[in-house]
Amino acid sequence: MSGSQGNLEMERSRSKKSWEFDDILDMVGGFGRYSFALYAFMCIMSLPIGLQQLVQVFYAATPKYSCVSYSSPSNETCSGCCNNCEKYEFKTGLTSAVTEWNLICDRRHLKAMTQSVYMAGLLLGSVAFSTLSDHFGRKISVFLSILFMAACGTVSAVSDCLSLFSLFRFGAGAATAGCLLVRFVYCMEIIHINNRTAAGMVNNIFVSIGFSTLSLLGYFIRDWRHLMLVVSLPAAPLLLCYWLIPESPRWLIAKDRLDEAHELLMKYAKKNGVTVESTQLKHVIQEFKKEEDRNWKESKKTYGILDMVRTPKLRKRTLICGFNWFVNALVYFGINLNVGNLAGDMYLNFFILCIVEIPGALALWFFFVRFGRRIPYALFMIIGGTAELLVLAVPSDDEYKVIITVLAVIGKSCILATFLGIYIYTVELYPTIIRNTGIGVCSMMARFGSIITPYIVLLADLPNMNKTLPLVIFGVFGLIAGVMALWLPETRYSPMAQTVEQVEAWKEDYKIHCCTRHSSRMENGNIGLMEEKEEDEEETPITKDTPPYGEKYDTVV
Repeated sequence: MSGSQGNLEMERSRSKKSWEFDDILDMVGGFGRYSFALYAFMCIMSLPIGLQQLVQVFYAATPKYSCVSYSSPSNETCSGCCNNCEKYEFKTGLTSAVTEWNLICDRRHLKAMTQSVYMAGLLLGSVAFSTLSDHFGRKISVFLSILFMAACGTVSAVSDCLSLFSLFRFGAGAATAGCLLVRFVYCMEIIHINNRTAAGMVNNIFVSIGFSTLSLLGYFIRDWRHLMLVVSLPAAPLLLCYWLIPESPRWLIAKDRLDEAHELLMKYAKKNGVTVESTQLKHVIQEFKKEEDRNWKESKKTYGILDMVRTPKLRKRTLICGFNWFVNALVYFGINLNVGNLAGDMYLNFFILCIVEIPGALALWFFFVRFGRRIPYALFMIIGGTAELLVLAVPSDDEYKVIITVLAVIGKSCILATFLGIYIYTVELYPTIIRNTGIGVCSMMARFGSIITPYIVLLADLPNMNKTLPLVIFGVFGLIAGVMALWLPETRYSPMAQTVEQVEAWKEDYKIHCCTRHSSRMENGNIGLMEEKEEDEEETPITKDTPPYGEKYDTVV
């Protein structure tokens, strides 16, 4: 930075009333080379997360089987479950936990149990690692979750009994949740608000790439224990980067470790090729910390978790968002786990279901920026739910089964879009003062949805049940959630509220924004597409008394 630029920063510090963390990032080079390298590590870390997250599709695969030994003499050839069968034989070279421990017929519920305990691990891990990262730092949480994910995945691959296997699947789920949560938080804390939307989308696309890679690995590695090892061990080399990845400077400031934060941010500036005065940077860090402490004391003194349901508008938002999170997880994991019930090759179907996530994410990105949150989100959910329900109109003949697969692919693309979108939408629906609490409660609802998913998929294996029953159930839930989402207000073109009182006082926006072209920058740094204001239009509560944004780092979009 030149001398004139340094003086400009000094002058700005004297005239600016409050500093934001994004201002500090600007001083040290913004999203420069060093920040990009750290972000790239978190993207690479997302690949083994994708491998671990859906490997249960393959270790729980059920090949065709028939009875080879009867308890009483029988001349019948039985394909599937038989009343008097003592021994079954699987007909393909594919091995899985199902073939290892005979998780079929009266033991089929144990297969669903192994998948459900993994989902329960996600629930526990979300709580445990979020607490750990808040108290002990993002860095230690990232690498501990990587260590446990690799260790639990490896041990589950060599477990010799179902109970031990299930225990370590639970541990792998908890560790995977930690990886998912903390690496996303780390990325959001080192990236400027103007790049945060794109960064979040790209990071999640790497998880989808991990899913697609898993389908190829599953195709070439038919032994389930070898596959479990292959998807678990790649996380281990990431541990070697422990000494290269620094702590989040945002967390260091929050924990009043200002000297460490100052030293780290000077390193940011050096590696980004930016010159910044050390005393000026330290002054800005101190001023930002003072402002943050004032905001924190006010929020701690005034608000709590009950404020999510105490007032009418927030109560409505909490109920609708909680149900939508529940449905998103239920349908997303359900379609993946149900891949064995679709017509055609399981590996090709799974690859297609995973690869369509990328265009789904890009479509969401475009429509959210161009048309707002409410209508695109609801339409994606309704279209996905309708696609799943249309399986009822497909004849049961074999030549029509490919249509069911196509409908499942359409539903999967839509549900991936809504799953990403509900994160963004929920952040903007809750006021800053209880935003993290709102995200935490809604995320917990999603985990409950994923826990019951394996048992809904299990319905297709019951005698005399149609294989499309799980898709119909997912479609009903998706359609209801999409219609309910229409009762949420639009947030794209309004400033985000700071307090509960502002949420209740401001007028909610239920317009359909399809032709808005006028770009306007909001106070929180986002680009909004605003309608022209009529000359005789009175000022609305949405634009009146816009709050100061003291916590811009909470904003995802």
